[in-house]
Amino acid sequence: MNIHILHDDKFTNGAIQQFEQFYPEQNLYIVLLYDKPDLIYTSPNDKLIRLHIRDRKLTQKLNNLIKQNPVVKNLFVHYLDSFKAAIAVRLIKKNRLNFYWIFYGGDLYDFLIRHLQYDIYDDKQYLQKTPMLSEFVKKVKYLIWFGMTPKKVLLSAFQEVDFFCFWNEYDFELFKRKLKTKAKKKNFIYYNALGNPSLPLVEKKNSIVINHSASVSGNHFSILKSLKNLKVDSTKFNIILPLSYGNKSYADQVVSFAKTIMGNSVMPLMDFLPINEYQNILSEVKIAIFGMRRQEAAGNIFLLINMGAKVFLREENTLLQWLKKRDFLIYSIEKDLQDGLNLNGLSADEIAHNRTCYQKTFNEKNFAKFMNGLIQE
Repeated sequence: MNIHILHDDKFTNGAIQQFEQFYPEQNLYIVLLYDKPDLIYTSPNDKLIRLHIRDRKLTQKLNNLIKQNPVVKNLFVHYLDSFKAAIAVRLIKKNRLNFYWIFYGGDLYDFLIRHLQYDIYDDKQYLQKTPMLSEFVKKVKYLIWFGMTPKKVLLSAFQEVDFFCFWNEYDFELFKRKLKTKAKKKNFIYYNALGNPSLPLVEKKNSIVINHSASVSGNHFSILKSLKNLKVDSTKFNIILPLSYGNKSYADQVVSFAKTIMGNSVMPLMDFLPINEYQNILSEVKIAIFGMRRQEAAGNIFLLINMGAKVFLREENTLLQWLKKRDFLIYSIEKDLQDGLNLNGLSADEIAHNRTCYQKTFNEKNFAKFMNGLIQE
């Protein structure tokens, strides 16, 4: 039996459906509530238990659940933050569970940035600063609660991981290069998060989409300055800025700066849109530029590639290497975004090539292979 520790977010329902499809009646799902009193994104079901991270008896309750189900052998942690890490280490040591880390990206990169000086920001002035007193109080509370600092807990958890579950081998290599671990890689992807792969191709508009959120890691200002240097004609191109989640203050600054460059051609998406409406907007995009120096927004990027957009990524982004290795036509911001001609979009043959690569990579046969080979007996 498998015990899953997740949090309430947009991927949780899909994750549960995925595991129930391949390992039915073999899972117990623990959804941790952080700053909300109840579930927002996750649908309740009879295999799901809600617990709050502030519950003093949280670990005890989880140990009791494992005792009541003595066939529990595998612990799946979906996104390894410092709270889940502390819980996981305690459960593993007491119950001798196999530890599967369902990797997201931010769970590793945030640690590297905070503790190992891993740099992903072009301009740190836009980072939201946490007041020193607030940060100190938070660390003291964590120390009292778990008896260790968040850094030490995460280092301990990294060493306990048995299986690093993710589709991008370059992120796994980064993990092994930066941190001590015994982990082995298992291919895994939340295939329910890939969007609708069968959307029909539509005629492209002269639209450029920049990034997927109001995250400072998107380095929006660098990308906008690049477009200014290319002298992009604001009468010919629309600039789409998805900014519906992330830092609101940062989003406002991005919109203001974009309008100084492109005027009324800027189209900020400040509110959450239904997924179908958002996909319809992306389906008409000719050019997509992602300024992240780390792997991020993969679902959006895969979707855009499959719908025929010409996608530019940063050289440091491990996703650029991953896509090139699989023969996708993908472009480097540093090497390929040099003149306005590169904003012409893809030809029909190039779009067809990328769609063929997509179908070879993301298909039910591969998803089944990943899931059937996931659990180590």
